[in-house]
Amino acid sequence: MFKRILLLSLLAVIALTACQTQKGSAGDMLPNVPDTTVVEGQTITQFLAKAADGAALATANPQLIPLVQRVEASLTCYQDLGAVALRTYTDKQFPLSAGIVAVVDRKALTDPANFANCVLGRAQGAAASAEQLTIQPCTKSYTLKKDDNEFYIAYIATTQEMCQAFCSRLEGCTAQ
Repeated sequence: MFKRILLLSLLAVIALTACQTQKGSAGDMLPNVPDTTVVEGQTITQFLAKAADGAALATANPQLIPLVQRVEASLTCYQDLGAVALRTYTDKQFPLSAGIVAVVDRKALTDPANFANCVLGRAQGAAASAEQLTIQPCTKSYTLKKDDNEFYIAYIATTQEMCQAFCSRLEGCTAQ
C-alpha cells in the first residue's frame, strides 16, 4: 500500500511539474536587421529531405531517424517556450552575405518543468553596396545579464557587414 501511495505521489509531482513551464524571452532578443531576408529555421528533417544526400543518409542509417526526430521535437519545444531562438538572415542585395543569430534564455532552458516537457517528452543590412561586400566569415558569442537572468547570444555570418549589423542591433553586444 505504501509503495502505491509513493508511486501515485511521484506521478502527481511529475504531472504538476510538466504543467508548470517557464516561458522564456529568447525570441524577443533576436535583432531586426534592415534590408535582409529573414528565414525562420527549417527543421532538421526538412533540411535532410532537401539535402542532396539526405535520402541516402536516411536509407543507410534508419536508426538515426527516431533520434533526429526526438532531438528536433525537443528543440521545437524549447523554441515554443522561448528558451531558444534561432534566426537566419541574408542580405537582399548580396545573398552571400548571410548569418545566423542564436539566443538561449538560461532560466527557461534550465527550468526542470521545461526539461520534463521538452527532453523527456511530457508535452506536446548594412548600407554598403554588393560590390563592396566580400566573403569574410565572422563570429561572436557573449553572455548578457539582464533582469536577474542570463542570455547566451551567438552569431556567425559570412561578411563583416552582416556581423556589424547583428551586433549593432543586439542588446549588450560590443564591437569586436
